[in-house]
Order: sequence, then structure tokens, then C-alpha cells
Amino acid sequence: MTRLADERGGALAKLLGILLVLAVCASGAVYVYGKTEQPLSADIAHTATSEGGREPTTVAVAPNVVVYVAEIVHNDGRLPVTIEGLAEQGDSTEPYVPIAIELGDGKTPKPTNGAFVPPSLDANTGIGVVVTYAINPNLDCSSYGARPSGPTPFPPLPLRLSTYGVDTMQTVRPDLGLPKVSGITRASCERALP
Repeated sequence: MTRLADERGGALAKLLGILLVLAVCASGAVYVYGKTEQPLSADIAHTATSEGGREPTTVAVAPNVVVYVAEIVHNDGRLPVTIEGLAEQGDSTEPYVPIAIELGDGKTPKPTNGAFVPPSLDANTGIGVVVTYAINPNLDCSSYGARPSGPTPFPPLPLRLSTYGVDTMQTVRPDLGLPKVSGITRASCERALP
């Protein structure tokens, strides 16, 4: 009789061991997916400036100019993600940097001054956001000369996101609609900085 009980205990221990190994493998797969997958995309950006410009093709570096970009961010991945907010820029050399993000309809580049509540996106869904860009306060004006530099692409949107608690960062560049930053001189750069 005791031998039969030992066999059942051994079978239960094996089953629990197999379940533990499967759980560790599944959590490892979710961690690797969350750290390596870049599931977000955006298609068309709609822009406006604080000076009243709508859908400009170029944006100048000038004092107190703010650029608003509305876009729909899509989750093209297989697992749900949560957009946590803007990612840290560190020592960005871009003329404009994102300073705020809000939820929106993805088409109207006008902030509503509402709080950003991190949305969760299921696979193959999207959500509208409005991102506010301002002049980079750490822009190095000494890298520009007296003649205007060539136009540069507008910076992409750096986002913090998580998948099942695994945090990562992704930059999202819309396919269409972002303006270029017009040529910058040392003088225009120095005037623009706060």
C-alpha cells in the first residue's frame, strides 16, 4: 500500500516539476518578447504650430515656437502593450524634443490639457495621441554656422511601453505628415533658446 502512495506522490512531484518548468519558459518568452519586439507604428501625422500654422512642410527654430503632432499609434504586435508615456531623451541633439503627450483623436493637433492615462492596446488596435514638441533647451548652437544648415527630419516619437510588466522603449516615426526643421544658423539657434 505504501508503495502505491509513493508512486502517486512521485507522479505528482513530476507533474508539478513539469508545470514549473513550463511557467519559467513562458515567463522567459514574454520577457524576451517585451524587450526585443517593437510592436508600435504610426501612419499619418497631423501637425500644427503655436504660431497658427496647420500642416506645415517646414518648421523654423524660433523663440517660443511649439509644435503639436497628432497621430494614431498602432499595436502591430501579437501581445497587448501599455503606453506608459514619453521616453527619456537624455542628451538629444534634435532641435525639437517632445515635452508632453495626451490622448486625442489622432487627427486634431490641439492639446486638451488633460492628464495622460496610460492606455492598454490589444493586438491590432490603435489610439490617438497629441504630442507637444518644444525647442531643445540643450541644443548646441556652436555646431551651427552663419549659413543655414540643410533641412533636417522632424524627430520621431520616443515612447515608454510595457508588455505584461516588461518595460521597454520604442521610437515611432509616422509614415507621412511630419514637417522638416528648416535650416538653422547659430544666430537663430541662440535666439530660440530659452
